[in-house]
Amino acid sequence: MADRDLVLGYDFGTSAVKAALFDRNGVLAAQASRPLPLHLPESGWAEQDADDWWQAMVSATSGVLATVPAVESRIAAIGLSAQMGGVVPVDAEGNALHRALIWLDTRSADIAREITGGWLRVAGYGPVKLARWLRLTGGAPSLSGKDAISKIVWLRRNRPALRPRLSKLLDVKDYILARCTGRFVTSFDCAHLTWLFDARPRRKCWSPVLLNSIGLDPALLPEIGGASDVAGGLTAKAAAALGLSPGTPVTVGAGDVAAAAIGAGNPEHGSLHLYLGTSAWLATRIPRSRVDPLTSIGSLSFADGQGYLLIATQENAGACISWGLKLLGLADDDFCGFEAAARRFTPSAEAAMFFPWLSGERVPVDDAHIRGGFANLSLRSGRDEIAYAIHEGVALNLRWAMKSFDRLSGRAGQRLRLVGGGARNEFWAQLFADVLGREVEVGAAPEQCGTRGAAMTAAVAVGWYPNLDAAAAMAKPGRVFAPNAAVAALYDIRFRRFASFYSRVRGWYRP
Repeated sequence: MADRDLVLGYDFGTSAVKAALFDRNGVLAAQASRPLPLHLPESGWAEQDADDWWQAMVSATSGVLATVPAVESRIAAIGLSAQMGGVVPVDAEGNALHRALIWLDTRSADIAREITGGWLRVAGYGPVKLARWLRLTGGAPSLSGKDAISKIVWLRRNRPALRPRLSKLLDVKDYILARCTGRFVTSFDCAHLTWLFDARPRRKCWSPVLLNSIGLDPALLPEIGGASDVAGGLTAKAAAALGLSPGTPVTVGAGDVAAAAIGAGNPEHGSLHLYLGTSAWLATRIPRSRVDPLTSIGSLSFADGQGYLLIATQENAGACISWGLKLLGLADDDFCGFEAAARRFTPSAEAAMFFPWLSGERVPVDDAHIRGGFANLSLRSGRDEIAYAIHEGVALNLRWAMKSFDRLSGRAGQRLRLVGGGARNEFWAQLFADVLGREVEVGAAPEQCGTRGAAMTAAVAVGWYPNLDAAAAMAKPGRVFAPNAAVAALYDIRFRRFASFYSRVRGWYRP
């Protein structure tokens, strides 16, 4: 095995799949990315074809293999990361029976409110049901319908024809893992996010009580394993399609949130990181579960089953930038042009403001119906001001969420590490530092945090590191952006106006 000096990580996002090779020291040896189609057949529906994930994985793998000669014989193990909160119904052979209902899908919002409600409601939840979920899981399903539990009920009610062939209900990563190894396995974090999981420290297993609450047979769910556990080896069929060696170990891996935490390289309890991709999430490792039901900030079991990850998820970050490119008539990939336009604008207290709730929000308000927009536009507002407002709006939204997050984590003012594709935008990194009033660090290759986190699970599995904390050495520190004290007062004013806007307009969007 001495000649197997590389690990291969995959990260399945909403818009693309990435593949990347890393050596024992975390040096990026090769990378490739392939786009993924997204289907929006009706308002509130968001689907992806599971075979599109596989075909993109095959193509991305081919791109990596073409970069490094004879690389297939050097890969020691494979790790997976993927978007969470999806549901893929499959048959006994792992074939998808329906398009995946991914995390963006809110068609089951009414069901979410039904299964969490009662004759009396507190913040939208029935007190008895909320208390049960808090006791067993340390949190509760979102009322937006974006979690797996309500999607599962929706499929059962609306797609009864699936039942005779249905064998398992899988998340995105679990489907890819089954395609690679023939085994149905999920990780602790993905299991937890179904809200059918007993997350108490000495349990961490499927909850009979919660399964019974929706009448779900536990045989329809995969087994649960740690992120660095080997789920199995590549089957001959999968290896032939990918161009890799049969039997190559594949780890259970992690959902994208935990993979980003692993790949950020700051595993110690309390270290903060912000993932900036299509969506955004703020997270930190904590030893005990914490939750604030009023803001939807909560904890997930960490992917290795050890401790928890405190998370505040925001629906739109990079998606706002992509939307802004179209709005301003720029090319879909002209991120540099969009950033340059924002740099040219000099902010003031009276400048236009942007509210990034383009597909609802989770934190600090769980509201699937709220929508974004601009305020304080004038006849003088132009391209530069719009580009600036979009960047700033995402940062102000994070500051709003961070007020509650700091209280739960006890880490107010701590340096924040940025990861994800959005972290490559140095203007945005400085703006986050200024708006948040704290140092922001951008590590090496921040856009590969998901593939790196997945690869780190593989590195532990083959014995390169004793555990994921030690594997943090594969992530390298980078540039630190310090907040500009001269603009602190300006952003205090801007933030107060931003935070008051939601209460003034939320009534417009109620169904």
